[in-house]
This record gives sequence, structure tokens and C-alpha cells, in this order.
Amino acid sequence: MKVSTRFHFLSGLLIFLLAVPTGFTQDIIIKGGPITLSEERVEALASVHQCKPGPWGDLEYYYTYLEAPPHLMALINTPSSRTIWDLPGKNPIQLREFLIQAGMLIRNVDKVLQVSVPFQGGPDYRLFPPTEIVKSLPDQVRAVIYAELRKFAANRDYRFPVIIESGDVQSWFKGSDLKPETIALIEKLSYSMGNSLAFSDTAAVLSHISSDPEERIFLKALTRTRSLILNLKITADSDFKTLRSYWSAGYKSKDIIPIFESYANTPGVKKLDIAHLLPPTPRKYLYTFPTFSLGVDGTFPDSFWPALNFFSYQPTDEFDNIESVMSYAQENYLPAQKPYGFGDLLIFSNPINKRALHASVFIADDIVYTKNGRSLLRPFMLMKIDDLLTRFTYDLKPNIEVWRKVER
Repeated sequence: MKVSTRFHFLSGLLIFLLAVPTGFTQDIIIKGGPITLSEERVEALASVHQCKPGPWGDLEYYYTYLEAPPHLMALINTPSSRTIWDLPGKNPIQLREFLIQAGMLIRNVDKVLQVSVPFQGGPDYRLFPPTEIVKSLPDQVRAVIYAELRKFAANRDYRFPVIIESGDVQSWFKGSDLKPETIALIEKLSYSMGNSLAFSDTAAVLSHISSDPEERIFLKALTRTRSLILNLKITADSDFKTLRSYWSAGYKSKDIIPIFESYANTPGVKKLDIAHLLPPTPRKYLYTFPTFSLGVDGTFPDSFWPALNFFSYQPTDEFDNIESVMSYAQENYLPAQKPYGFGDLLIFSNPINKRALHASVFIADDIVYTKNGRSLLRPFMLMKIDDLLTRFTYDLKPNIEVWRKVER
């Protein structure tokens, strides 16, 4: 779904980029540009993982970091270095009770409340916890407080934390040009979220940074997202008939068939990047951040736009609201059962009100094509389903419906 966004709004946008899975040793960093690494360089840098066998063939993948390019970073103003907690609906007595029950030391609770103020003269309080108290919070206490902060739109950094699914902050920011002490502080301030880590304390880290260049490095590092690069291994024994059928989605994407003919007749070819097997629209955008041309009408794509345009040669901008999204899906897709196939639409929905939250496209094994949110700082990428679920399981695990496009 595309949601209205104005360019001036982007200047206040910050850390809402996320990340990806586990089990890596070394990864490749792509800072806003096409991938041009040689196969030898890839093998030297990457830890390669094997997919489960299936009709998709013999697949392997390695992880890569994506970082926002300079022209997008220029839109971001440095946020405040003062930590702010907005907790509407609680008076000072209720705030004190909540913070103590969360596990904060009583003396620290009293210090925080001493610097709290009513918000805009109303009944709600805005808290300004000192950085040293923020740093002192144990992981479990931090997770409880931040789960409450996440409920309110004013707490943007807590609603949209940087998620480090690897659970390894040191490796996550390796090669980011951050100082070791900055990485160590991020590590100290990270808290558990499911099987991952989350980071929300941008202000606390900024309070320890003393120069503009270092601030820009830090903000850029927060935009890094971990995607994966998927390769199909080719041998003389490969079942090209099955591969053609699977990767053409039952011949909905016939343009890729000649690729298999070529590979079948070319001795010595060992691997095929799956990017070459995607339809034109996802192939164009994969591993990139949105361009300004995608927002000429004042809107930018969220997850529904790339998912529902997956097989479109000319992508449509009609997915402006959830009603048009669901109407299009019901007219052009049918519910699918396992085993899922290439191009199947995965719709994540709220388990209580059934409202659609997100959409992605099944690629193979447990890998999907996705864009996680409407921000210009969120790229088009490949991701593990379980890692994608982490972004929606703050409170309730979403339902997943799978739909298959109807041949017209």
C-alpha cells in the first residue's frame, strides 16, 4: 500500500530500518549501489548457506548489508540528543508505579520524575530520563519500558527500532566506520526482542558523539539492512524442466525460460543469481532504495506496492488504501495451499481485527521478496520469513494468508 508522504516529512525520518538473520561470519556491505562483486570476491567474503531442496533447485545464499545512499541521507536532520519518553494517560503517581514495576531502581525513578513535565499543559507527561539512567537499565527492564513506549506514536524510535536479528551487534556494525566505543554503547543499549536484538536509543548515543561527521556516520549505520543474495547452482544433472516450470511460476513469467536453455547448453556454468530469474519489476528494484520518481505524486511505496506489482511489466500505483489492495488481491489471486510456489503472495494480518499489515512474495524455501515499510530508507530485498515475522511480533504474532495469482 502506498501512503501519503511529503518530502519535508522525510527530514524528520530516522532509524526505521531493520535487519536480518543469523549464522553468519562475514558479510558484504553495499552502500547504495549495484552489486558488482566478482564470484571470487564473494566466495572470499561471504559465509554461504544451503537452502532446503525443492522444485526451486539447489539454492545457496549469503548475506549482504544495504545502506542508504548519500542523496537519501541528505534528507535526514540530526535528531535531538535528549531522550524523551511520552506516556499519555498516566499521571505522576501512575508513572512512578509503572517504572518501579518495570524494574527500575526507585532512586532512578525519582530522578526521572523530577525532570518530567506536563505535555503542552495537558494531563499527559513527557519524561526526560538522563542518559546515564538510560544506559544503566538492565535488558529486561529496558524491554518492558520500551514495549509500553512502543504503543504511542510520539515514541517513534521505540515503535520502529533498529532490529538486529543476528543478535550480534559487533558483527552487525562491522565495516560501518563507527568507532569501537560507539558500537560498544549500541551493544549496551540493545535489548531482546524475540530471538533478535532491538535498538531504540539514538538520542543516548548521539549525546556521546562530538562531531558532525561522526553523527552522519552513525545515522548512516542505522540505515543498514541485511538482505540475502540467492544463487541457483547448476550442474549437468540439473532438472531443467522442473526449474523452468518453477521459476516461470507455471509460465506466468515466460521471459526467464531462455535463460535456462542457455545455461543448459553452456559448459562450465556453475551458478545463476536468482535476480536474473525475477520478473522485470522486482528485478529492477531488488537491493535498491526507492527513487524520488516513485513519489512524484507525493506518495511512496510500502510493502503492498512491490508485492502486488510482482508480475506487472508496468507497475500500477492504484494501491493507495487497504481496500484497493484487498480488492485487487481477491480479483487476481486465489488462496494457495502448501507447497507454496514462486510468486505466491503472503499477506500478514492482525490476528484480532484481520486487517492486512504487510505483504511479501514467496521466492523459494523460506525466502521472500519484500519492502518493509513506506520509508525511502527501506530497500527492496530478499529475506527469511521468520526474520520478517520479527518485525510484527512485538505484541501479537500475525496470521499469514497465502494467495496465488490467477492466469488471465
